[in-house]
Order: sequence, then C-alpha cells, then structure tokens
Amino acid sequence: MTIMDTARSSALAAYCAQPIFQPGPDVYITGNPYRRPIGAIDALAGHSVPAALSEFLGPGQLAAGRILCNAYESDMILLPAAGLATAKDDFDLFYGDEVRRLRDEVRPGLERYAFAFLDDAVPAPPVRTLDDLQEYFLAEVGGAGAPADASGVNPAVDAAAPVSGTMRAIVECRHPEEAASLHLIQLALDALTEASAMARNLGGSYGAEQSELFKIFNDEFGYGVYGAKHSTIFKEMLASVGLRTDLHAYWNFYLTSSLVGVNYFNWLTEDHRGMFRYMAAVTYLEWLFAQGFADTGVMLRAVYGDRVDAKYCDEHAHIDIHHGRMTYENLLLGLARAHGELVIPELVRGIEDTKLLLRLGDEDFRAQIAWADSLDAHTNPSIDARDDASAATLRPDDPFTTGVHGTDRLIEVEDGAVHVHAWATDRPHLLEKGDVLHVPAHRLHGLKAASPRARVTVRTAERTHDA
Repeated sequence: MTIMDTARSSALAAYCAQPIFQPGPDVYITGNPYRRPIGAIDALAGHSVPAALSEFLGPGQLAAGRILCNAYESDMILLPAAGLATAKDDFDLFYGDEVRRLRDEVRPGLERYAFAFLDDAVPAPPVRTLDDLQEYFLAEVGGAGAPADASGVNPAVDAAAPVSGTMRAIVECRHPEEAASLHLIQLALDALTEASAMARNLGGSYGAEQSELFKIFNDEFGYGVYGAKHSTIFKEMLASVGLRTDLHAYWNFYLTSSLVGVNYFNWLTEDHRGMFRYMAAVTYLEWLFAQGFADTGVMLRAVYGDRVDAKYCDEHAHIDIHHGRMTYENLLLGLARAHGELVIPELVRGIEDTKLLLRLGDEDFRAQIAWADSLDAHTNPSIDARDDASAATLRPDDPFTTGVHGTDRLIEVEDGAVHVHAWATDRPHLLEKGDVLHVPAHRLHGLKAASPRARVTVRTAERTHDA
C-alpha cells in the first residue's frame, strides 16, 4: 500500500467513524435526515482497485454507495420536518468543516471504485454523426415514450396496460404489499429530493439547452407551488399506504443497485465533465418514464386497491410524455448540433450506462423480493457449511444495520431468537433456537434480537447461488 493509499484509508475510516454515520438501535430512521449508518467498510480496504462488474452487488459497492450518497447530499439543504432544534448538533456535524474535508478527500477514490466498471462493461456503439444518433436513439427506445401527437396524446403509453415484468413479479408475491413497499422505498431514495441532481446543471451559460433543462426542472418543482412539487406528491403516495415520509427513513433498505444508480446521476452532475452523459441519460429515462410510471400505477392499484394515492405515477405518466419529446429534440439533438461529433460518443455513453444500470437494478430488486418472499423455504435448508464460523451475541438495543455478503451464508441461531429484516416490514422473519437461514450472496438483510439475548453464528455455505 502506497503512502497515498494509506492516507486515503485513514481519511475513509475517519469519515465513517463520525457519529452520524454510526448505526443506532432503530430499524427505521425518522426525524433526522443526517443519521445515515454506513455499516461494515472492511470490503473497501483495497478500494484503490475499482470494483469489477462481478462485484457490482458486493459489500464494497454497498458501503461505497452509502458513503457517496452522504457525500453528494451534503451539498443539498436538508432540514428535519419538526424543526432544526430537534437535530441541531447533527446538522452542524453533517455540514461541518471536518466532515466536508474528509468527504472531499475520499470521494474521488470511491467514485473510481464504484463507477470504473462501466468503462469495460458498457459497449461503445459506432455512433458518430447526428443522423447516426437519431437512428440509434429511436431504435433504443422503440415505441416507448414516443413523442405525443398534436393532441398531446402518446398512443404508445397505455395507462391501463396489464402488469408485466417486475410489476407482475411484485403482484404475484406471497406478500405483495411488502414487495410493493420495497419498490416505493427504492424510488424514495431519489424521489424525496427529486431533481436536486438536475439543479447542479442549471447554472452557468451553455445556450438554449440550459433553458430547456430549466423547463423540466420547473415541472419537477411544481412551478413553485409546494403542493404540486413532485417530491410532495410522492410523500402523499407513501403516506397513503402507511409508509414513513421522512427523508431516508428506510436508509437500511436501499439496495446496492439503487444507491449506485442514484449516485451515478449525482456523480455526473457533481463533475461537469459528465454533463453530456447526464443530458443523454435524462433523455433516455424521460422517454421510458411515461410507460414505466403508468405500469407502476397499475401495479400499486392492484396491490393496494383504492387506498393508494397514485397521483405521482399518473403525473409522470402524463408529463414525461412531453419531457421525452423536449429532451430528445432540444437536449440530446440540441447538444449534438451545437457541439458536433466531439460530444456524440459521450451522449451515447450516457444512454448505454443507464441501460446497464437499469438492467442490473431490476435484477437486484427481483432477486431481493424473491428471497424475502420465501424466507420460510430458506430456513433449515439442506446445505453444508464450511468450518469458518463467526459468532455474535445480540441484544434488542444493539446497533442495527443491514448488509450483504459476497458469498452465500448460513445464519444459525444457537440461543434465543432473532428477527431477520429482508425488506421493510413490521412482520420480520423469526428465527428461533436451532433454526438456520440460507442467505444468498448479495441479498440485503439485518438481524435484530427478538429475545433479551440471542447468539448467532454465520458460516459460508458450500453451495453458492448467483443473485
């Protein structure tokens, strides 16, 4: 390890050791937007070597994702709903000189660790001219998100389409409300601060494209009307199905892929060299969001019935038709016309990066709900374990955090009882003395004592599973 690597590791340890980044006893974090437990950082010991695609869902990426989320959001103004007096000391620490100094020291290395895999994992299509770009983009999005016709209607978006794909997987779960809630929680990571990353690209002077982006930003912020702000109507959707609306109340239940995906957009807007990738990624997403949120609304109504307030989904299914047209014509093609073939490869790269991150995120989420929905079937399995046991004693008031393992593990309760939190439910899975739970690699989970004292051992499973 070089002197520079040693200094970075020291700064990383000092950053993560800050009290606001340490876990407390609560499964959910309410009333305080500055409390963000990072959990184990052992997997980042060699973070000078970037994570490979095969390590995308590993413990290193989860830790890096949490740290980077903290770093990016310390550039945003966050205040507790009950007033600053409820968390003034943590406010001072979160925005304080020392935390910001450490943040700036560790962030570049963690960004390389987290995102460098995209350089090798994302192909570079031979798109070089404006005509190439138009043909490539329209082929990528197909009919989804096609520009509205003169009447303002997009015939490709069907608000009553049958549920399919991930939305169907949610509906068909044994516990569909838990699965739907976990989906909303992944959306909340970005939706409760919606368009804050976009705001970083509003300043400066770069032509008509700047004004076009501001129009979209203005829509996201409800034209200055708080009740129409997209984050406000997202909160109303959460509340309608009994979910907490505090910023990062469900911090422990953000999947690795969700953190990496949201951080990607913050990374591109924090470093303005990424602006062309960002503009293309936004264009691609806006074209997909109209149908995507129409499908989400169908799923939510199928799961929750009339009690869900799905206005947020309905709003995006409508407004993103127009955003798709605006971004395609005036951001993607506008930047290509203004700056020529020099920037077209970067525009394409933004789309290709986003395609990959969406696919990886979908696979991660579906694997998580499939496992969390079948914990009974994963309890007391016929799987051999290696002789590498690590033991821990848990008590109800112990610090709680979630994590993932890089390989399959077997968790055995040797004494007492524990609750397994695999998704954000008030009915966690109970393991009693003698029970063994199979946890596939990369599956997010946390343990909390369900008795005054519980003793558990964790071993590596002989049989491994891709998840």
